[in-house]
This record gives sequence, C-alpha cells and structure tokens, in this order.
Amino acid sequence: MNKNQPGVVLRLQAKKGEGDALFSYVTDLHYTGDPDGPVDWMLSRDDENPDVMWAFEFYRDQESFDRHYSDPSLDGPHQRIFDMLEGREGLDSSMRVDVHVVSSS
Repeated sequence: MNKNQPGVVLRLQAKKGEGDALFSYVTDLHYTGDPDGPVDWMLSRDDENPDVMWAFEFYRDQESFDRHYSDPSLDGPHQRIFDMLEGREGLDSSMRVDVHVVSSS
C-alpha cells in the first residue's frame, strides 16, 4: 500500500441473519476481474454482530477509484448489496467513508 492511495471504508449492516450471504456475495465481487477494482481489500466481521461487515478497499490510483465508482455496469451488483442491507434502501444502518493511506506496514 502506498502513501495517498485512495480507498473506502464501508460499514454494512445486513438484514438479520443475512451476514453470511452478504460476506459471500461481496467476496465474490472482488474476483470479477474489474481492472479498476480494489487492488488491496479486506472484509471483517464485527465481533458483536455477525450481520455487520467492515470492508476496507484500496485502489491503484485516484483515476481507477473514480472509474470504478462511476462504472454503470456495477450498478446492478451494488444494488444487490443494498437490497441485502437493513434499513430504508439499505442505507440507514450503513456508512461509506472515502479515505487515503497515510502509512501502512
């Protein structure tokens, strides 16, 4: 990971009992061959709530990050994720924060 590498931190609250399905689907999405997709990523389960996913994704550069999130072919897969989430339109219990690497191991 490189200094200033763009990324996103996501907290996703699946519908009750749907955490495993969410983890499986999101994991599979990271293997679609998207050239602008994340180059470094990690999915973590909340120790206190198995239906909460913390996703950390980092992209090659700002241009690939921007292309990835503006790619209309990802609208369907992203909507499927929203449909798996708790709350109005799947967003009430979730969050997204854009970040940049400052330092890493």
